[in-house]
Amino acid sequence: MAPSAIAASNGTKSPSLSFKSFKNSINGELVDTDIHRTGINPATRENLANVPVSTEQDLDRAVEAAKAAFPAWSNKPYEERKAALLRYADAIEAHAEQFADLLTSEQGKPVRISKKQY
Repeated sequence: MAPSAIAASNGTKSPSLSFKSFKNSINGELVDTDIHRTGINPATRENLANVPVSTEQDLDRAVEAAKAAFPAWSNKPYEERKAALLRYADAIEAHAEQFADLLTSEQGKPVRISKKQY
């Protein structure tokens, strides 16, 4: 499950993320499911955002997509794969505050503890 990407409003190619809407990421696409669940913030007892409940078919699609992508990925030069992973890490770090807030709302842990996970 991933926060949903939203097209950037500033004209750049980088998408922004919504931490209020969640989808599965399969084969580079954000995919919804037929069934959702809602968590509860343990500190406030408020409902959190709906999240997709994946089926065995969703998992199978994700595994097939990964298998299909593996040959091209494994043939990329080391430096290109390294750069892609560093861009991914940079994207996570750019949203560290939002991820920490999400962990806090889902698990009830203090924000300072959530931030240590990033």
